[in-house]
Amino acid sequence: MDFISYGEVLIDLISSDYIENLKDSLSFKKYFGGSPANICINLSKLNVKTALISKIGNDPFGKFILEKLKKNNINTSGMTISEDNNTDIVTVLKSKKTPKFHAYRSSSLNLELNDKALDLVSQSKILHISSWALSTDHNLKNTFNILKKAKENNLFIGFDPNYRKILWKSSDNIINILKKILPYINLIKPSEDDCESIFGKNTLDSYINEFFSLGAKNIVLTLGEKGAIYINNKNKSLKIPSTIKEVIDTTGAGDAFWSGIYYGIMNNKTIEDSLYFGRLFAEESLKNIGAEFDISNLKKL
Repeated sequence: MDFISYGEVLIDLISSDYIENLKDSLSFKKYFGGSPANICINLSKLNVKTALISKIGNDPFGKFILEKLKKNNINTSGMTISEDNNTDIVTVLKSKKTPKFHAYRSSSLNLELNDKALDLVSQSKILHISSWALSTDHNLKNTFNILKKAKENNLFIGFDPNYRKILWKSSDNIINILKKILPYINLIKPSEDDCESIFGKNTLDSYINEFFSLGAKNIVLTLGEKGAIYINNKNKSLKIPSTIKEVIDTTGAGDAFWSGIYYGIMNNKTIEDSLYFGRLFAEESLKNIGAEFDISNLKKL
């Protein structure tokens, strides 16, 4: 494996219209979703060998997801198919800004490590995890097992702190858990919304200092239409301005940004240089509804 993701895979039901409230939506369209899984799909389309460790229900949506993963040549031997949990579903408003959503969680609350999972980690080069993999006591225990295995095998580890209080089911708070996991993490990429969800409303400098105080080494702070900022714990910094001209839907744009960063790192680029890949991938994603986008033009990079 070149790349392995651990966390949620799910169905996004995205509203057909641009409206203000989910309660007012009359129709939705089904899309493949889940941040760790989206990144696997994106990278696999660029001929990267990817694997996903996640959980689905033995139900029609789970079967749809499994077929999608296999069709995109993603290693599914670390997947668990549950008779006791349903496949997760997230209803999402189609949006040109941060989309509103409501999650119906089951499988992602009870992520498992089957007998293949840790072997897949030890064979990989890059590991990606999301905050959903920290959001229950059960999940957190498994996440630490994966992080320790990844560190033993010198993997580059990226963490998406896509925390929202409504999704948090852990007995511990997000700040305490970040203190415990950030020493393992090479790169953290919060959005401005993520920062506000974790720390409350504050300045960008305050958010960056908070993450460094918790043990972050490299931070990419994405700012939507304002681009992104990179800073590391040695005071090296870089601004990446946005060049986006068209936005159809923001669903999956952050996952596309991650995909570009990882693609750059796999091609021996520095984190700083890889950010330009991230911007290019994200801006291509913004032209589509849902997380999937035409990546064929990017194969020439």
